[in-house]
Parts: sequence; C-alpha cells; structure tokens
Amino acid sequence: MSAGIRRTPISALSHGSSDFLIVAVIIAKQTPRTIKSKSVDMRSVWNFTLRDAPADYINVSFWGSSIFIDNIAQNFHIGDVVDIIKAKATFRKNDNTSFVPDVTSPFMLTMNENFSEMCLHSEDDCAEFHHLLRLPTRPPGDYITLSDVHANGQALKGKHVNLLVAVRSVGALRQVTTKQEGKVLECREVEMMDQSPTCLYIQLWDAEMAFRADNWKPRETVLFIADVRLNWNNFKKCMTATVTARTIITENPDMADADDLREHARNAPIVPSAILDQFAISFPEPSTINNVMSCQTVWNRATNAESAESFTALVYAAIIEMDLDGLLTLTVSKCQHCQQSVDEAIGLCMNSDCLVNSGAERPLSQRVYDLRVTLADHTGSLPGCRLTSPAASQALNCSPDEFDCLSLDAKTMLKWQLLLRRCAARLIVLPATGDQITPLISVLAIEKVSLPEYASRTPMF
Repeated sequence: MSAGIRRTPISALSHGSSDFLIVAVIIAKQTPRTIKSKSVDMRSVWNFTLRDAPADYINVSFWGSSIFIDNIAQNFHIGDVVDIIKAKATFRKNDNTSFVPDVTSPFMLTMNENFSEMCLHSEDDCAEFHHLLRLPTRPPGDYITLSDVHANGQALKGKHVNLLVAVRSVGALRQVTTKQEGKVLECREVEMMDQSPTCLYIQLWDAEMAFRADNWKPRETVLFIADVRLNWNNFKKCMTATVTARTIITENPDMADADDLREHARNAPIVPSAILDQFAISFPEPSTINNVMSCQTVWNRATNAESAESFTALVYAAIIEMDLDGLLTLTVSKCQHCQQSVDEAIGLCMNSDCLVNSGAERPLSQRVYDLRVTLADHTGSLPGCRLTSPAASQALNCSPDEFDCLSLDAKTMLKWQLLLRRCAARLIVLPATGDQITPLISVLAIEKVSLPEYASRTPMF
C-alpha cells in the first residue's frame, strides 16, 4: 500500500478526501459510455456500485480513454471484491440519477486513469463480503407484485419500481443493431413470475446481466430487482420491464419472502390454462362475483384490454353449445401438482417441468371434467368457455367418474337439461396478449335462473 494511504470504510468517507483505500464488493456495473469533449481524444466513463456493509453502498465513476475504460470494465464483474486506491470522494449530485443506482452514501467516488488504481482484493477476508450480494438494497417489503403492475397498466409506464420475482424462463441471447448508430447490442428477455397469476417479461440490455442470466435457473432463482423501469409493449399488449443503469439485481436474496416465493415457483403451474385452473381452484367463493356484464362487454375487455390482469364477471346468458354426447373426450386425469394432463397409460405427468418428473414429488392425479361451452346473450357470445370441474359436477349433478359410466342416451338427456336454458354464469377471465392470442374464460359456477331474474339483471349493452 502506498505511503499515507489508509483503509477506510464507505461510512467514514469525507468530502474531498482521496488518501484512502476502499475494500468492497461490486454489486452493480454498467456498460461504459463515451463522452464527447472539446479535446481531440474522446473520454469514456464506467459507472459501478460498491458495498462494504449492509447499510453502506456507493457509486463510482472511472474516467479515462476509451481503450483503457473498455479494458478495465471487461476485467471486473459483479461479485468481485476489489481494492479502490486514490479515488476522490465528493458529494453526489442529485441530477445524475438516470445513469446510476440510488445509494445510501452521500458521496460518490471519482477515479481517473492517470492516478487511480483498482485491483482484485488479495487478502483472506473476501468471504466476509460475499454475503452482501444477497442483501437487497431496499427494505424487505419495499416491492410491488406483478398483479399491481398489470392492474395499473399504462399508468405505470416509464416508472421505476422494485420487484421480488422468480425466474420462469430465460430467453436466448440475441443481437440487435441500433438504427441511428448501427451499434450491435446484445439483448436477452427473461420471463418472471411471483405468487400472482400473471408473469412479466424483463429485457436485459446490459452485457453483464445478460451473461449472469445464463446461471439463473427457472423455478429456482429468485431476484430482488430495485428500480426496474416499466414499459407498455404494444405487440404483447401488456406491461414489460427493462433493466437500466439505475437497476440493482440481488440474486437469491436472504429474506423470508424470497424463500416463500421460491417454494411457490417450484410447484406453481406456468401454462396459461393451468394458471387459470389453479386460480379457479383457489378462488375463495364464486358467489362473491356480482359485477354483471354482458357477453360483448366481457369479450371486448378480454380482447382489447390494456392490462393482462385477470378479471371476474357475472353473465346472464344461455348455453348455446355444449357437446356432451359427441366424440370429444370430456374427462381427463390431471396432475394435482401442476394441473397438467397425466399420461393414463403410465400414470405420469406430461409436463416436463413438473416436480413429479424430477422425483421431488410423488405422482398424484385426479379425474376432472374437460368441458367447453359457448355462452350467448342478445349482445354476443363467449365461445370456448372452460367449465371448471366443480362447476360441471354441480351443473350436471354427477362426478367425472360417474359421467364416464353413463350411456350415450343418458349423456344426451343431461345435455338438454342445460342447453338453451337461461343461466347465471360466474366467470374468471385471462385477457388475450401477444403470446396468447385468444382470451381464456373459465366458468366457476353456473346455475339456471327464472325468466323474471334473467330479464331484470341482463344489461342492455
């Protein structure tokens, strides 16, 4: 260590000082930027964030020539414990928040190619810093759910929020060429989930995070994402998110909510129809659905929604299509863990991601209805509504196993007990998105109603 240089924690820095050594772990880094200047040579800056204690983290700006900055940025990564020598501490500016994360230190560190030094820490105390990588930079409860994101829709466009999410799938790395400068950028899209019935796509434009995403395991890795920017995707017709220079991602955070989310992610269904089935199963009480809508209103909201958030509706309509006595298979065996179909020949779940196939859970299946109906009123129709197994059992007054034993004539009689009859149907709907071009409608409960009730409750439009 140079003469007069002493090791100083981030919490003990003072304005204008530079005769210190900081030992800390890199918790975030950005892609270097080139800054135009009046001099002949272009200058570049590399911003990164250091942490040496749970409550102490600080931003660093390293200035130098483009070649030098590009080289040093490539040599240091998130998770490296480093020595910072001869940096200058100054009060941080509030007008620079678009390019750096929000930190706890009132100072920022400025380094220069000509007199500052940065190297990997070579002492035996590196392990003391590694636990800091699992501590979020926000309080444990300071995040919103994906349901909140989709429920607010475009009202959150451009906002930065905190999320606690599990990785649902990791997309392939792809290259994108910018229109104005012709630069080739690497991008990766990651699908996230939490305990709500919706997901969120997050785009990673930073090379460091795109690389780290290779090690993220679907249904296993949990992320606390501080200050991710929300966007509206016109193609997908839903909210998406982008990791920016302000964002700090904490992998597998050390917090109780993260452990609960990981356990949920391991067992939660991820296919949209299975998500809807699971949501229907866990719905507290269908009788609480009392917001009356016409069929056309439901269809318009489900196909032209500004949000992918599910919604409920009470529809007064008639069943105009219900094939109980045709060639369709109307009962299936489903896995009780992921709600996907079970291969009845071998008794195993057909979902490759299910924990049953990995040996983590023992096979459990149940016989359920797989029945579609079309509802219609004077405004329009709702084709392909999925009649949940409890609703079908109640409406038909027989279980799936009992239905399998019925004769064709008995099934025909059952059909005409409901077909073209006036009914009150309580629905839960997953709107269409760019990935799911048609809405999913599940009938949680259905019952026949009298003509006076039907006439008085049916909306005009």
